[in-house]
Amino acid sequence: MPRIPGLGWYALAGSVFLAGLVLGAILVWRFVAGFEPAVRFLAPGEAQVSIAEPGDQVIWHEHRTVYQGRGFNVEATMPDGTRYRVRAPDGSAVAVQTQSGMSSESSEERSVSVAHFAASSAGAYRVAVEGLTQPRVMAVGPNRTWPIMKLVGELFLILVLAFCCAMAIGLYGFLRTMGAPGAAGSSGEDRQASLRRLAGVVYGLQAASMLVGVTLFAGVIINYLRREQAAGTWLESHFTWQIRTFWWSLAWGVLGIATAIVVIGMFILIGSGVWFVYRIVRGWIELNEGRPMYAAK
Repeated sequence: MPRIPGLGWYALAGSVFLAGLVLGAILVWRFVAGFEPAVRFLAPGEAQVSIAEPGDQVIWHEHRTVYQGRGFNVEATMPDGTRYRVRAPDGSAVAVQTQSGMSSESSEERSVSVAHFAASSAGAYRVAVEGLTQPRVMAVGPNRTWPIMKLVGELFLILVLAFCCAMAIGLYGFLRTMGAPGAAGSSGEDRQASLRRLAGVVYGLQAASMLVGVTLFAGVIINYLRREQAAGTWLESHFTWQIRTFWWSLAWGVLGIATAIVVIGMFILIGSGVWFVYRIVRGWIELNEGRPMYAAK
């Protein structure tokens, strides 16, 4: 009789993926909760900015906003002659560099970055904007570009790992539910038919990985779980072919990405893609014809 584990494996797979979602939500909550609010002030003038952690600080020009009950709607570009001065907690001057390109927009506010400076230590900094004939609203806050990119990368990694682990657990439960090919009471023909169907599923998962990359990992999991049952049959060569396709495509992909900054990396990626398609198409044809992938020695 085939072993049927019930819904336990699927519940475990769902729990693993849910745990990944919860961990990602915690990271987002901690990131948002740790935001240092920007210090706003009216220029020409200066403000004291308390910086909790060293890092890059951005000076923003809020060209459309409301400050202290007064509306402002001016040109985004700062006028010629605008000067920025920053004093460190010890009173020394801090180099300020003009900057443009970043922007922030909401229903009631529009801002653009105009300058930035590096805070080498925590403490109270004095930031002044001078040379203006018309009042403008300024704000000073930490540069969040790199922290946001880091958070996105961490979330992506967590979700991919959680999804792959959940899929591996679910596939293991699914294969156990199907019963092991060659179990007591099953004929050799039944065993080969079951293995042949699984080999076809793996080729399908490899083809689907060109759109959904994680299915490539699902396929190799099936290969390793059923490789022992395929030993000694003509289908063993297909499992070996598929496993080699996985590892070589992974190696060529990593090499191509690592060298993508130079021209050769693009050729490696294109070549590995063509080779990957060839492996799938040839394997599928041979499987349908009932032939092994490698000639008998």
